[in-house]
Amino acid sequence: MEKTSWKHKFVRLVELANAIVTHKRKLSKLLGVPIKEIDSAYNELAESKFLHDLNKKTAHPKILHYVSMFSPFRAPILYLICRFIKPDVVIETGVKDGFSTSFTLHALEMNKKGRLYSIDLPNRPGHELRETQRTGWLVPKEFYHRWKLILGSSRDKLPALLENVRNVDIFFHDSDHSYENMMFEFDKAWGYLMPKGFLLVDDITENSAFSEFIRKRGCKSSLELFKTGIAIKY
Repeated sequence: MEKTSWKHKFVRLVELANAIVTHKRKLSKLLGVPIKEIDSAYNELAESKFLHDLNKKTAHPKILHYVSMFSPFRAPILYLICRFIKPDVVIETGVKDGFSTSFTLHALEMNKKGRLYSIDLPNRPGHELRETQRTGWLVPKEFYHRWKLILGSSRDKLPALLENVRNVDIFFHDSDHSYENMMFEFDKAWGYLMPKGFLLVDDITENSAFSEFIRKRGCKSSLELFKTGIAIKY
């Protein structure tokens, strides 16, 4: 049994390594940058004090390739894309503990430019005074000057926010993953995305909203990586 278990783990590691290589190649093609620059950005993140502190705060294994939100397929994609396109305005829906939010803000801070607007409902209403239950509690305080948190539903808050900021470089959906809500957010945000702006979507495997939307819009540059969807507006 032990020998079989060891072989199974080895096969899984090989599969993960191959998936990461494929993932990097796809990102390289989408972003139009050499793979070595993709590697460099991931290494920059892996060696950062930010990642060390976040690992410690969340008690995750201290390796970037751990198969969780730390894996290259999940939150680090936000860091990578923000580092390469250097956005002025990023909007996200869905914050919860602030995991993905922190990666985005770290990239903006490294860029020395940009602002993130986040919309989400309060975590566990009535318990916001407890640090680990407050919406966005994971976000380092040194990033607050680049962040505006808007409490409420995207249905209520997103239209006014988009009208206020007007030009959006990146829109990241990670709120309610119902088909109706995803389509609502995509339709609203797309009109405000700048040329070459990015639509990023987490948990695209929940339903067909992302694939249907990019087909409807005739999007010529899109990619599905693990559970993340990426589309570029041209």
